[in-house]
Amino acid sequence: MLIEFTAGNYLSFKKPVTFSMVGADSVKEHGETHAFTDPTNKFNLLKVSAIYGANGSGKSNLIASILFMKKFVLHSFRDALLEKNERSLEIDKFLLNAETEKEPSLFEIVFIYQRRRYRYGFEIDENKVHYEWLFFVSTTKEIQLFVREGQTITCNNRSFKEGKGLDRKTRKNVLFLSVVAQFDGEKANKVLDWFKDLRIISGLNDRGYRDYTIKKISDDKKFKIWIETFIKFLEIDDISTDKEPKPQINGIDIPKDGDMRNFINTLNILQKKKGGLRDKITTWHVKFDNEVVIDKVPFDFEKQESEGTKKLISLLGPLYDVLKKGLVLVIDELDSRFHPLLTIKIIEFFYKNNPNLAQLVFASHDTNLLRKELFRRDQIWFAEKNRYGETDLYSLVEYREYRVREDASFSKDYLAGKYGAIPFFGDMNNILDLIYDEKEKSVKT
Repeated sequence: MLIEFTAGNYLSFKKPVTFSMVGADSVKEHGETHAFTDPTNKFNLLKVSAIYGANGSGKSNLIASILFMKKFVLHSFRDALLEKNERSLEIDKFLLNAETEKEPSLFEIVFIYQRRRYRYGFEIDENKVHYEWLFFVSTTKEIQLFVREGQTITCNNRSFKEGKGLDRKTRKNVLFLSVVAQFDGEKANKVLDWFKDLRIISGLNDRGYRDYTIKKISDDKKFKIWIETFIKFLEIDDISTDKEPKPQINGIDIPKDGDMRNFINTLNILQKKKGGLRDKITTWHVKFDNEVVIDKVPFDFEKQESEGTKKLISLLGPLYDVLKKGLVLVIDELDSRFHPLLTIKIIEFFYKNNPNLAQLVFASHDTNLLRKELFRRDQIWFAEKNRYGETDLYSLVEYREYRVREDASFSKDYLAGKYGAIPFFGDMNNILDLIYDEKEKSVKT
């Protein structure tokens, strides 16, 4: 379960900004369906949160920051071994202020895993880890497991014995947490396991999840039943998978040279013998004759289905896993290529069909979703840049200009600019003057 995430001096975040899934005490609407009490009985956590803002405001940067932290936690030890000790860390610092050029970037996350709350974070630059810390909560008290300042690492001898002596094995550009996990540290591996389970998806690049979903259709009977029920919304009657040959090399112009021809033919034979087939999706649609069903017609998934249908089916595998296992799903541009009612249906799964308390965080431009029937005020977040290019992040319940009532028209007020975080176009006449001269412009108008 995600509680909160903080990032600073990274991408468009100059000062540390915090995104939180903690429900506000002042918000009472949808209390039974949209929020839940965490296993530690400390927080009222939200099941879904949506992030809005103009293009380039920093919505995607928040998700990119979470993804960077996940990758660095999981791979810093491995990457250091592959690239030796001379590697530089790739950190996209905030570039629009001289103060931040030599300062480290900050990442911190608070989460619950196996009924225990953890707080983990670090500060890094291109050359080294400046600070690193891990705390966990036992009953009501937060306990320090380790704190790192440069290469000086202090471990709790009672609660984090697994880290003893491993400070000498930790390079300056590698996380201590990752080192301890490689040496089978129990608590360190629990933190890594939570990051492994964290699902971060781009709604604009869904093809990468298609093979995973196809495999689940073949291997998981319960998922097959679930997806068959879901695709009824797309007017698809059934879905199946079968095998098709993988693309062969012999599509190229083979030289006349005998050795080259034999080499390519051998590769083709090996492809057919081992891994020469791949899974293919077929969707089935009902065929009618005078309103009577007479047959089911197979559609080529890649060629005959819409882009929205292909995206939805590709994402259903990860979505099923998240709901079934009670994980956290973060999606950038969830609504792209989706009808608003379909996006609403996905959101409602987390409200109504979510016994394991999975969470959904997504970025969106679809203002049709900004309804008091769908969201509480603390579930709606805005990303907005100031004149210095710095992204600020705030929820609707935190909006400083005036108190937002629970019965407000969120969508209407947002588009009217009451909450900020909308595009500003300025004087469009100046842009038109660059296209038309005065005479042409007068004719156009």
